[in-house]
Amino acid sequence: MAQQNEKMAYYPGCSMDGLGKAYQKSTEVVFRDLDIPMDRIKDYNCCGATEVKNISYDLSVFLPTRNLALAQEMGAKTVIAPCNGCVYALARANKTISEDSGSRERLGKYLAEADLPQYSGEVEVKHVLEVIRNSVGIEAVRSKVSKPLKGLKVACYYGCLYTRPKVYTGAGLQSGKDNPEHPFFMDELLQAAGATTVDYPVKTICCGGGHTIADREVSIGFSAAILNEAARAGADMVATMCPLGQVNIEMNIPKITEQYGAGIIRPVVYFTQLMGLAFGHSRREMAIQENLSDANGVLKRMGY
Repeated sequence: MAQQNEKMAYYPGCSMDGLGKAYQKSTEVVFRDLDIPMDRIKDYNCCGATEVKNISYDLSVFLPTRNLALAQEMGAKTVIAPCNGCVYALARANKTISEDSGSRERLGKYLAEADLPQYSGEVEVKHVLEVIRNSVGIEAVRSKVSKPLKGLKVACYYGCLYTRPKVYTGAGLQSGKDNPEHPFFMDELLQAAGATTVDYPVKTICCGGGHTIADREVSIGFSAAILNEAARAGADMVATMCPLGQVNIEMNIPKITEQYGAGIIRPVVYFTQLMGLAFGHSRREMAIQENLSDANGVLKRMGY
């Protein structure tokens, strides 16, 4: 079904086979249903996400650059990743190595020491969400729906790094990119799957994931704001597109319940899990049972 004009390499990152395994499983199913190839980068490494730059600038660029060089070696023109942090790190490395000759020269030496080809920023970086929405298309997604998510109200949570900083993500600057302040790609996909998406004011705020260890209370406050506003908007659940955001909000739910009450709590699921349900797959196939928050009650009431 997908019409691809170029080879794409899939970069799962370090979380998709661990805490994000439900995201990985549901993405695999959705990609298969939509005929999107998932050619994994072999021997990939952690991209360093947002934290390594606080320790070593060169390492923070080299880690994602190594993955981009591996993708280039596969003959790929595009790297697709499911994690906002990974997309940020890969895109930041791309811009750095293509525009900064000093960094490119230093990183070239590291690549040579690792027996990898030289890389100068030619591979485009895309989020899984962008690939489904742009390369496959809304109508193609709608055509795969056999059990629409009718009556389900969903708050789409995009997170802070999906469109920011736009100098790396291209949001609002390049065609095929989402709106930097009011993203809507996930809303469109879940609406095509039959769900009703609610409008609420915190869909791009930080979830607090970066503060979990340094300041847990800050992390809890951010996560609580997301759930509170989703509840105020009448959502049955929150849909995410980033394993860090998903797990962070879910892990904070016990403390949020303790501090703010159970009334604002909503189950948190990956958008690919909901798409898979709409495509006719079971809750078990979509690994709903592997999420930390319990969405089974809501989904059972909806007939899933």
